[in-house]
Amino acid sequence: MRSGAIATLAVVGTGLIGGSFAKAARSRRLFGEVVGLDRNPEQAAAALELGLVDRVAQTVPAQADAVLLATPADRVAPWVCDLAEHRGVLFDAGGVKAPIIEAVRRRRRQLPPRYVPCHPIAGSERSGPAKAHGELFAGAKVILTPAPETDPAAIAAVKGWWRAVGASPETMQAARHDEILAVTSHLPHLLAFAYLEQVEPHHLDHAGPGFRDFTRIGGGDAELWAAVLRLNRAPLLAALQSFRGSMQLLEDALAEEATDSLAALIAAAANKRRLNHD
Repeated sequence: MRSGAIATLAVVGTGLIGGSFAKAARSRRLFGEVVGLDRNPEQAAAALELGLVDRVAQTVPAQADAVLLATPADRVAPWVCDLAEHRGVLFDAGGVKAPIIEAVRRRRRQLPPRYVPCHPIAGSERSGPAKAHGELFAGAKVILTPAPETDPAAIAAVKGWWRAVGASPETMQAARHDEILAVTSHLPHLLAFAYLEQVEPHHLDHAGPGFRDFTRIGGGDAELWAAVLRLNRAPLLAALQSFRGSMQLLEDALAEEATDSLAALIAAAANKRRLNHD
């Protein structure tokens, strides 16, 4: 057992996100022990074999001081409710926040004080413990969306753990998080899925870097993304409606052979891209 200020971290879900946090926590000796839980026994076994966790368990250990819920978003609320009386600090990595909080409140009226809703803005289209790496969160933002009833000490602890693995915590309202991520993450994934749906096998023989760049996120985990998109459907539908307006401008300029209009729209888009990378 390694030394650490906190005795045990339990990681529920040992895929890319949970496995990467576990690996980072172990390498930085943040906890004395890291325990993995996963409903997929093969994935849990792989996490153990890869050294992401110290051991595998069937239930969250009673002595765990920290519990990371790295499951698909639609499973976070049931875990929070089931662990509401657990002694440890609970935090999650779900890509949508307000629906999770609302689901917990429907069952319990208020959030457990030691639950801190989180979303690390990091990841990959690849999944599973074999793709986990300890620097996944280095330089990444992590959004915390605590409620008025959330224990300030729990918030401080969670911020400290994220900082320790290289991330930069930021706090905002849950609804605001979901509105922003609908535009910056969920809509791009939806568009990639829609585009790939109409691609035929013979097209792939002539696919170049542009195809690979645009479709990379289209290779994401189906179960995970179906849950996120469904839970965040209202903000996502609003973002999709706005996108249709932008698409119509491009379609009209193309139909009218309005080269100057097309160039202006493309230049405005390219400038936004540069602002993000400068």
